[in-house]
Amino acid sequence: MILYDKPECPFCWKVRLALHESGYAAELIDSQDLEHRSHWQALTPKKTVPVLVTDGGDVIYESNVILEYLAETGNALLPATPGARIQARLLNSYSDTVVGPALREIIFEKRDRPRDAWDMDRIKAGELAFEEALDYLAAQLGQSDYFATEYSFPECALTARFGLAEAYGAPIPDRYGNLQRWFKRMKQRPSYRATEPSWKAT
Repeated sequence: MILYDKPECPFCWKVRLALHESGYAAELIDSQDLEHRSHWQALTPKKTVPVLVTDGGDVIYESNVILEYLAETGNALLPATPGARIQARLLNSYSDTVVGPALREIIFEKRDRPRDAWDMDRIKAGELAFEEALDYLAAQLGQSDYFATEYSFPECALTARFGLAEAYGAPIPDRYGNLQRWFKRMKQRPSYRATEPSWKAT
């Protein structure tokens, strides 16, 4: 397999986590490398990464479709019961559509900018939206070890989001103790150490 990748992209990171947890090895190619850019962009109408080329030559250019493919063909990334699978998929979507946009306000404002150029109102708005998202996630997790009975899609998605949040100065606040404990467990897994970006964050 070949994964056209961008280290700090949360969609790419969740795919790297899923690959590792599924027992797959993939060659990672930096999408920003000019030598490869025209090739991978020709594989996807979206012109975005991740793009996975399977060992059978199939091209998958949507991160959630990649996760579904890995769940179907590798070690389980989805729980056994239909209800738990629904929960896993819904929380994966929540990570993409609610958690991600909140953190984007923080990360995009801080990335590659000196501190004195930051728009603090934008950052504060992102922090508030992130904490609102954490209210929901904390209730969904409760005292469980995983969001959907076992390691599955939301673990891949939210581990990447929380890793980026922490790197850019937006760690999980102390009042979300269950989420802090969950994230600590995720960081202790071999998949985290194997897939974590080499941080350039502020």
